[in-house]
Amino acid sequence: MKRIVLSTVLLLATLAHAERETTLFPIITDADYCPEPAVALLVGYGEREKASDGDYMYGLELSLACPALQLETLDIRQQISLVHQSKHGLRMTSLEFNPHVMFDLDEKVQLGVGPGFGVIATDADETDLIVGINVGASLRYDIDATYFVGAEARYQWTTDAELSKGYERSLDNYRTLLKVGMHF
Repeated sequence: MKRIVLSTVLLLATLAHAERETTLFPIITDADYCPEPAVALLVGYGEREKASDGDYMYGLELSLACPALQLETLDIRQQISLVHQSKHGLRMTSLEFNPHVMFDLDEKVQLGVGPGFGVIATDADETDLIVGINVGASLRYDIDATYFVGAEARYQWTTDAELSKGYERSLDNYRTLLKVGMHF
């Protein structure tokens, strides 16, 4: 419960700091709403909190102007990520929804922060879907109007997973990912 409160407080503090008018569900209420889609390949390193070592991760990310909430001058990007990692015989695939409030540092660089949530599927014998709550920050550099590169650091708290009969384990993890992508 503390994790949910922390993520919610982070988002609300960011929105309060912006002190700008918000638009709820611009996909419905704003005739000029444009999703501004972008897609990126992800590669990086992740480590479970209670494991002695981590492993490489890879994935794909689709981001778009958030269809649920927009600030008047700040950009909220909804990042939908599918990330895979395999370590010590346990394969994990995480589907995450991570809205980031984006701050322009200059014409080509944006800093993003925000909470998120996701589900993790594993190939363990006993587990079903595991729920995760995330908090993270990202940096994006626009090479030109089409291509960008970036980096992201994220921490994810999860429910415990029953990896084998009677053996539960936390899959809490942190990761650092590099991105290469393009805007459409």
